[in-house]
Amino acid sequence: MKFEFEIFSTLEDLLAVAGSSYSIGIRQISTLYVYDEYVMYYTPTISGEGGESLWIVNMARGKIPIGLVEFDPETKTIEKITRAVNPEKIHFLVVKPEKSTILEKAMQAIGKNLK
Repeated sequence: MKFEFEIFSTLEDLLAVAGSSYSIGIRQISTLYVYDEYVMYYTPTISGEGGESLWIVNMARGKIPIGLVEFDPETKTIEKITRAVNPEKIHFLVVKPEKSTILEKAMQAIGKNLK
């Protein structure tokens, strides 16, 4: 497993990038992971060099409520919600896994660069 990283200086920047691939008017919900003191999402590729899998990990330090959240890219506000009803805002399902070998390997791979 190989990892490539994008580390954002703010949680709001991470959410803006994570939601930038959405089509306006289509309600999509992406999953974000809270692990250690980071909020992350990752994208696996089919294969990297020599057939080894490549994972692109996007992350930022920060706190975000667990559950369904709504992000307004214009005002950069984050709000916990019960239903995704506003198509002009970006929605995420935020989960906190008890254990994630993928995220643990990613954290080990980036190691000292986080400090």
